[in-house]
Amino acid sequence: MRYFQKISIFFVLLLVACSGQQSSEFLVDKAGLLTTQARFRITEYHRTLLKDLDIHFKLVILDQSPTSIDAMASELFTEYALGSKTRGTKGVLLLIDPHGTKVRIEIGYDLESIFPDSFVGYLERKQMEPFFRAGKVVAGVEATVELLITRAQRASLGFKFDPKEEFGNDIGFFSGGAGAKATIEIGTGVVQKQKSNLAGEFGPQPSPELALEAYKKVLRLHIKDPNLVLYTPATRNFFSRWVVTDAQQSNELEHLESGKPAKLFISGSRSVIRFPVRDRTHSPFFFQHNPDGWMLDFATMNRTIIFNHRNYWHFKVKDHEYMFGFEDLIFDRNGFPHNR
Repeated sequence: MRYFQKISIFFVLLLVACSGQQSSEFLVDKAGLLTTQARFRITEYHRTLLKDLDIHFKLVILDQSPTSIDAMASELFTEYALGSKTRGTKGVLLLIDPHGTKVRIEIGYDLESIFPDSFVGYLERKQMEPFFRAGKVVAGVEATVELLITRAQRASLGFKFDPKEEFGNDIGFFSGGAGAKATIEIGTGVVQKQKSNLAGEFGPQPSPELALEAYKKVLRLHIKDPNLVLYTPATRNFFSRWVVTDAQQSNELEHLESGKPAKLFISGSRSVIRFPVRDRTHSPFFFQHNPDGWMLDFATMNRTIIFNHRNYWHFKVKDHEYMFGFEDLIFDRNGFPHNR
């Protein structure tokens, strides 16, 4: 499940010796909201984002509320000269005012066709707000960057932005100017898990393929009940502690439906659905079987699979009970799969 696995994305970077001084090129935390570890992860990730995708992403957390967060975002965007050295405009600024409970994402001119206001507003309200309301600022920032990267990748493949296609009927997020802003309450309590009156429809399935199809329906209906028996007990426990957003579910569904034909591997009470290795953004799915049928094992997926800054999956742990599904592959020292 990409929308929680991606929160581990920063751990793929090498944790080289750190002097304790964080680069202000990518992060300014005037409010002291972030831990040292979080500052390091964000700084190193954004450094790699600039190097590999030529997107200069900067996070600024204010210690005082500005008179106008719009004006402040514009001023800081110019002051920091966000973007590449040669082009000067390929930048993204995420400005957070934790006291005034406002956030704004400012987009450089070169990226406005890729990240239009409707998309930015959707991210703020449907992705960042649930995380921030639960007090998970760092996770919210990371999850937001994940969807920004996914949109940039789709654009690089020639997919034009279509709000109706990407958001369905949930597209009322247009705003004036380059970027969008939202009022978000930070740390007002953990988001309540939604119990669904459709939960009884989502139990163990006769086959792993049907279990995956049932999961697609969960995503399509934006069901967030962590206690679906379509999930293994360990997965239910995991979801009970995690934030799941509409934006994540929509992104995951779109990604799943764009996947190439997959292979099924079964060994005893476990199975793996695996996409072709060349489709590196499509990670495998794990399943467990009980007397009632097949269930999705996202708990083990989260423990063993992570993604890099390009959304390519790889194993952080290879000593697990699902490796039977990968015996025809080889893995490099960083856990990335390759055909033999």
